Amino acid sequence: AAAFEPADADGYYSERLIRLPGLGCYCEPWGIDSPSGADLSGFRPEVPLLLCAGMPYKYAPEYDSVLIGIARELGPCQIVFFEASQQGLSRRLLARLQAAFRAAGLEPREYLRLVPWMSLEGFAALMRRADVYLDTPGFSGFNTVMQAIECGLPIVAYEGRFMRGRFASGILRALGLQQLVAQSAADYVRHAVALARDPELRAAVRERLAAERHRLYRNRAAVDALTEFLTSLPR
Repeated sequence: AAAFEPADADGYYSERLIRLPGLGCYCEPWGIDSPSGADLSGFRPEVPLLLCAGMPYKYAPEYDSVLIGIARELGPCQIVFFEASQQGLSRRLLARLQAAFRAAGLEPREYLRLVPWMSLEGFAALMRRADVYLDTPGFSGFNTVMQAIECGLPIVAYEGRFMRGRFASGILRALGLQQLVAQSAADYVRHAVALARDPELRAAVRERLAAERHRLYRNRAAVDALTEFLTSLPR
């Protein structure tokens, strides 16, 4: 996908790289509805709610300091992780983060939460309730970011060096929201804190997502480009 590859990406592959337009694929809206009876009572309404929905293996220790920086700036908040099917990995991640927070002089219980895996509908309800989606630095998400956009949840992305770290940033740039794309750890912290603190800024981002997200869906440009490439090959 042209939206996800850096300018020098050709040098990262042994194969010939063919860039397909935009997101490189055809997407339909998820069409997810939030159940009216979704129980979100366990989340504290008085402090910011930030979602970290990546699989545990996506959270590299080198970026623990980013979460610590966000917590230090915001004060008490809810940085929410989800217990994956391999529960041991989720608990090891939480234990590592707890140790890092304590070493930084922060009480983990004031900031970190690990909650059970949710249904898609329940997760949508939580995304609509949350303040910020924190995309995973270095190992970005695609499906979850698309879900967050459909639910109108403001996203902070960290533009990585390689394709695996550039999904969220590429999607945000496609929507004209490049101001939410961080180029450094300090930039990422600044964006996340600004969104978490400012309801008017969040409302403006939500409006932009609602107005522009249609551009992500039902676009055949990548399909047509792939068709053209394949039919051009010698038989």
